[in-house]
Amino acid sequence: MLPAPILEIVGLKKLFNGNAVLRGIDLKLGRGQLMCVIGPSGSGKSTLLRCCNRLEEPSGGQIVVDGTDIMRADVNINQVRQRIGMVFQQFNLYPHLNVLGNVTLALRKVQGHTRQEADRRGRLALSQVDLLEKADSFPAQLSGGQQQRVGIARAIALEPKILLFDEPTSALDPELVGSVLQVMRELREAGMTMLVVTHEMGFARAAADWVVFMDAGVIVEEGPPSQIFDAPRHDRTRAFVSRYTDRA
Repeated sequence: MLPAPILEIVGLKKLFNGNAVLRGIDLKLGRGQLMCVIGPSGSGKSTLLRCCNRLEEPSGGQIVVDGTDIMRADVNINQVRQRIGMVFQQFNLYPHLNVLGNVTLALRKVQGHTRQEADRRGRLALSQVDLLEKADSFPAQLSGGQQQRVGIARAIALEPKILLFDEPTSALDPELVGSVLQVMRELREAGMTMLVVTHEMGFARAAADWVVFMDAGVIVEEGPPSQIFDAPRHDRTRAFVSRYTDRA
């Protein structure tokens, strides 16, 4: 059983050119929980994630984040997004800014902090992802794994209530994946609430509190990792999980 939800989704639908990508999603994410969303390509996982901060505009349904219905016509979505950190597949760093500059840009331009305060919070966030010594480096001088960790630092520096991860390791070489997953585990242990779309089944099994399996725009099955990976109740879940087990 999840604790009181910080994110609650009811009847979420998304149409692209008349095609239903999300077909009525109901989901609750508890405070301090790590939820992993798994499923085949094209199942609607990333669309679901991007609807949670309205980077994709839902076609119907309700999304409540930290008590705010973000689908309300009068909601200030830019204000709400400051409570929802997002880490993308691609790192989206500004190449002309050093690491600290990338992390502190939104602190100064969006939240209005002084440079001194932004730098203090930026350095704290970089220390959380074990990259403080790279504060003066530029993105081109970093490995892909380091760049993704800068992306995580940029998100947590804003002190969000929830972090959304859209396949954060998919653009990384295999040997760089571990460092990013380790940072995510440490954030989980520190109490950060996280919704993670991932193809890293080992991470989902070991680190998640709750796993959601999606296919064709619907949630087929959800439950603790022990259920989804060791005793799935749905044939479609069993077939998907067994494919990954067979590859391991």
